[in-house]
Amino acid sequence: MKAFGPAILAAFLAISPLAHAAAQPAPTYLPASAVAQLDKTSVIVEGATGDKVKSTIYVFMDPNCIFCHYAWEAFQPYEAVGLQVRWIPLGFLKADSQGKAAALFDAADAVALLRENETKFAEATESGGIKPANPISFSAQSKLNKNSNLFKDMGFDGTPTIVYKTSDGRWADTSGMPALKTLPAMLNLPEQPESPSLQRFR
Repeated sequence: MKAFGPAILAAFLAISPLAHAAAQPAPTYLPASAVAQLDKTSVIVEGATGDKVKSTIYVFMDPNCIFCHYAWEAFQPYEAVGLQVRWIPLGFLKADSQGKAAALFDAADAVALLRENETKFAEATESGGIKPANPISFSAQSKLNKNSNLFKDMGFDGTPTIVYKTSDGRWADTSGMPALKTLPAMLNLPEQPESPSLQRFR
């Protein structure tokens, strides 16, 4: 697996946002042992629940990641028809990323706070729309540390990283904002209308 370190992270952050969004690397397949670790991490579950769940994905995200924000927006219509998104918060893009991720973990209603973060997201400054926790609770810090360690151990190096089940039953991952035209196959759901603001990602 890839090593995750300052050099790789710096290189990732140096990539222009549009270039990162446009890149659509071929999916890589994950071993069952790696996928099993995802169920042990701390997540925010959004979208379909119970017998309404038709498809499940995991998404490593940073509250200040603009392409996580676009992915969140793109997933909304799919959540209405059976998608469950298990968001895995990290905090590394900005100085207040950890505080915002911690706020999500400590919220009485994490899904509502995640929605606030995204609906109030400031695209001009690439900043999530919630206040960071200060100080960060021990519980939230422990969850963030475990998520970060899993992210590194799985060889990932950018957000959003999406882990999804392919049509043949294998788990795969892809990094960056997916092209809208790839979502139905990735999510195993019928194509849904998307916001006009996302059409540049088609």
